[in-house]
Amino acid sequence: MRASRFLSAVALSVCAATLAGGCADGGDGSGPGPVPRSVRAQDDLLKSAESALVRRCLTERQIAARADGSDGQGRGVAPRREFPYGIDDPGWAARHGFGIPVERGPREQEVSASKEQQRLSDALFGTGRRELSTRTATGLVVRANSDGCLAEAQRVLYGDLGRWFRTEVTVNNLAATAHRRVTQDPVHRAALARWSRCVAPVQYADSPGELRGAWQRRARDLAPREATALQQRYAVTEARCVRRTDLALTGARLEKRYAAELRAEYADVIAEHRQLRDHGLRYAVRHGL
Repeated sequence: MRASRFLSAVALSVCAATLAGGCADGGDGSGPGPVPRSVRAQDDLLKSAESALVRRCLTERQIAARADGSDGQGRGVAPRREFPYGIDDPGWAARHGFGIPVERGPREQEVSASKEQQRLSDALFGTGRRELSTRTATGLVVRANSDGCLAEAQRVLYGDLGRWFRTEVTVNNLAATAHRRVTQDPVHRAALARWSRCVAPVQYADSPGELRGAWQRRARDLAPREATALQQRYAVTEARCVRRTDLALTGARLEKRYAAELRAEYADVIAEHRQLRDHGLRYAVRHGL
């Protein structure tokens, strides 16, 4: 259930952004060109093609996509950085803390989704029993409907919805699988224990995640300025100790090894996923998407 909801939330945010921005079609009258060579350009083409097909499906179902123009990044939100094994940049930590925005006042009650929003969500993701299902390398079961516009777009683009869903979920989960194997590795655990001893004089924590939790518990009773200062203090402590114990470097080194092992372990699935992507790229170019 949780994995399915997360997948739907991510897909909805992507759809909302692409639907709001429209779809690029070149606009120069030159017609379809060759398949892009770079992975990033291929990803952009597939995203644009999928968006175009979703819009077409929504139009056929007489569903109007609405967007508020928000970019999803409120004021005070730190620039996006990935620190999978703890913040290793003390300067960034001093400026942005953990990158968690501090509440400036009472949180307003969330407004329930309107009937139009629910109708759009149902049209995008489908309703009823989730016919698509696959188990990831981490053991999570991910499910989705096959009767929504997103599924219809993927069926048209990739030729086989079931194969695409299975391989897409599996391949996209490999990074999380590698991360999980790193956190279970004795070498990483030893580095994490050293890190825990390093931060203990400021705040005891078994992991960077627990350090964030400790800050959030204390921040509830603090004014916003004090909560921000405490977050920065904890984050700088985390970063300095990550540097001293090589926690992030250890994690990155182990992840490289586990990622290579997973690529070999799932070589057949990766090749099948690549084949389906190629099908989608050719379709997108051939149909000017």
